[in-house]
Amino acid sequence: MYGTVNTLCARLLQRHNADEMISLIIWTKEDVLAVLDDDSVTEAQAAEILAQIEGIDGYHEYGVGEETLRAMLENVRESARAEREVRVTAGTLERIARLAGEYIRREEAEGGEGAARRHFPLELDALEAVRKLVM
Repeated sequence: MYGTVNTLCARLLQRHNADEMISLIIWTKEDVLAVLDDDSVTEAQAAEILAQIEGIDGYHEYGVGEETLRAMLENVRESARAEREVRVTAGTLERIARLAGEYIRREEAEGGEGAARRHFPLELDALEAVRKLVM
């Protein structure tokens, strides 16, 4: 479960009797920051990791520990890198698109027609979008 203390208490009371014995392990943003102290994790990254813990399959069997948190941090950072915006000149982007186009042509020549689409479908879509913008 993930949510505020009030929300979680209400959900627990819906699922369990007030006098029922249960075991509860709690992670807070501060816990995530403390465990990942050597990784220069930000508060925003810790909050995102905390929210993602709820969706982990098998956490009852295997738990959530430092190794899991480090893997989650890497995923959070990779997502941020993939979605960040950068600025380059149109000329630079055009040269990169031409170079990528040459690689695609070589891939097609070596692997047969459609090889590039089979191996790099997302990259080809991105290249086509770039070409439309700058060429």
